[in-house]
Amino acid sequence: MADKLNWGILATGGIARQFAGGVKVSKTGTLTAVGSRTIESAQKFTDQYGGKPYGSYDEVLSDPEVEAVYIALPHHMHYEWTIKCAEAGKAILCEKPFTLNALEAERALAEVRKHNVFFMEAFMYRCHPQTLKLQELLAAKVIGDVKVVNSEFAFQAGKTWENFRTEGALGGGGLMDVGTYCVSLTRLVAGTEPESAHYSAYIGPKGYDEFGSGCMKFPGEFTASFGTGVHIGMKNGAWIYGTEGMIHIENPWKASEGKLIVYARGKDPESFELNCSNDELYGYEADAVAQFIDSKECPYMTLEDTINNMRTLDMLRASAGLEFDAEMKA
Repeated sequence: MADKLNWGILATGGIARQFAGGVKVSKTGTLTAVGSRTIESAQKFTDQYGGKPYGSYDEVLSDPEVEAVYIALPHHMHYEWTIKCAEAGKAILCEKPFTLNALEAERALAEVRKHNVFFMEAFMYRCHPQTLKLQELLAAKVIGDVKVVNSEFAFQAGKTWENFRTEGALGGGGLMDVGTYCVSLTRLVAGTEPESAHYSAYIGPKGYDEFGSGCMKFPGEFTASFGTGVHIGMKNGAWIYGTEGMIHIENPWKASEGKLIVYARGKDPESFELNCSNDELYGYEADAVAQFIDSKECPYMTLEDTINNMRTLDMLRASAGLEFDAEMKA
């Protein structure tokens, strides 16, 4: 465990800013360095959040004061910079999805293990008290044996939105951006991996899935469905059904508002309000890295969990005929 941890951030976009806000309110983190493609962008970022600005990503990795690096770059750049961070001996927190496919994930994590550094994929919701409470409730079988999970995560971006998430060649689209949360939560609840997975998506003219619906079948009596997209609004909740009741998570991803409600058969509904600010959400994540840095991985989101999530995404994409020009081929 590290009582204090000096962070470097690669990139200065929206998710980098959210994490920087989290570091500021965390118990353990200090923002030490920020790298961007231009020194002007890095300087503007550090003027607001602190740290030393660098006009390149490599300079962050060369800074001896930086102990951990948050990779806030687009999906298709995660593979390269994870390996570079590992070679530099830095602990790694990498934005999701970790890579564009499972092959890239396996090869990158082989380098992480080779260099014996900490790694965690940045599913911030996994570090939140609400998710930990969900796991506690499921372990206690408050709704019996879980049989079905339904979840949603989507947002309505304009058709003129220009972002790497709208570039099919680079891994854009709903599934790889927000749909991956649904896949991750379902696998967490199932405690195992799907036997089959299918994704029905509308793939637009730019080659990315604008929205879609997926389903998964797990060993035993367990099925799941999800909805996702970058051009569609949804309720963005999760519903977990068991033999003895249901759990509804009104806001499973950000937990900034809403409740986790247990509807157990024969009992009054029980609500848990474990909300937090957006800064606190990312602060939990930063503190989780510090807490488990000596173990080289965090139990909330292990290396094996990351690889298996990528394998499931591969299955879903294959069923939809969704391919990325930038992804590594076998």
